[in-house]
Amino acid sequence: MKGLGARIPVPLLLLFTMVFWGAAFNVTEVALDHTTPAFTAFARGIFGFLVLLPFLPLLGSRLPRTRRMWGFAALMGFGGTSLSLAGLAEGTARAGPAIAAVLLNTAPLFVAVIGRFALHERVTALRALGLATGFSGVLVIILSGGSASGEDVVIGSALTLAGALGYGCAGLLIRYLSLSDEPFDVVGMTAAQFLCGGILLTPYLLLSGDLAGSDWGSGELWWSIAFIVIGAQVLAYLTFNIALTRWPGSRVYPWAFLAPVVAILIEAVRGHLPGALPTLGMAVVVVGLVIVNLPGAEAPSAQTATSPNTPSSASRSTSASP
Repeated sequence: MKGLGARIPVPLLLLFTMVFWGAAFNVTEVALDHTTPAFTAFARGIFGFLVLLPFLPLLGSRLPRTRRMWGFAALMGFGGTSLSLAGLAEGTARAGPAIAAVLLNTAPLFVAVIGRFALHERVTALRALGLATGFSGVLVIILSGGSASGEDVVIGSALTLAGALGYGCAGLLIRYLSLSDEPFDVVGMTAAQFLCGGILLTPYLLLSGDLAGSDWGSGELWWSIAFIVIGAQVLAYLTFNIALTRWPGSRVYPWAFLAPVVAILIEAVRGHLPGALPTLGMAVVVVGLVIVNLPGAEAPSAQTATSPNTPSSASRSTSASP
């Protein structure tokens, strides 16, 4: 794993992530036919940790060894696991899936703004144009399916925005650690993030109720949970976090706009072809992503964030902590 993250091109890492995140929409829908949103969120955190834990020694990694690094893990778990998953679940229930999906995709915009001030990663006008274009494509995709909303739009929208903010801030913490002199192991920190996020989701799980009504004997439930945990959580978050050690957040997070595109393509393979508006939205997303990744969109400060006299952030982040 030490050399793997550094050898694989970042676009391939992110495409891998988006395939799993896009497929998770359909698979989560299957899981929710048999259990609650709270259990699917909790399972992604706790089961994700349990799946990744045995592989840490094989990957030359280990869990954080200091209180400070566990503090970072708790913050990332709260934002990237607890807040984002609970916010998405409650936002979907209260405001409807269309509004929740749009608001969750504001995370790249949060990352660009916060990263500019917190990490001094400047966003060029060309990258800002790409962000705006990609987000507009997501709007077209999602809103073309209708604008039905849930029972409490205001609260649901606020919870989803909080989830998007937490998801974005968790990634910025990964980026901060990769650029700093902190002893940082991206694989071990990802496992610690899952553990902390799952623990923090426990009250949500217990207070949500209806667990007794889950169909625990369903094979569909457990294969869908297995896919969500292993694919959409463990593998996807590992590749996404490794990408964040090599590229600025304003370049990594816009790739999340591809997740709805992947979901539509999967439905197309299953025989549900998209209409004209979703197809247009998909094309706009791709155009926006191309703009974000143009060489001219990279700010000089982001290109030279690591001093040539110090180890690169990628090599530092994929090595075990001392």
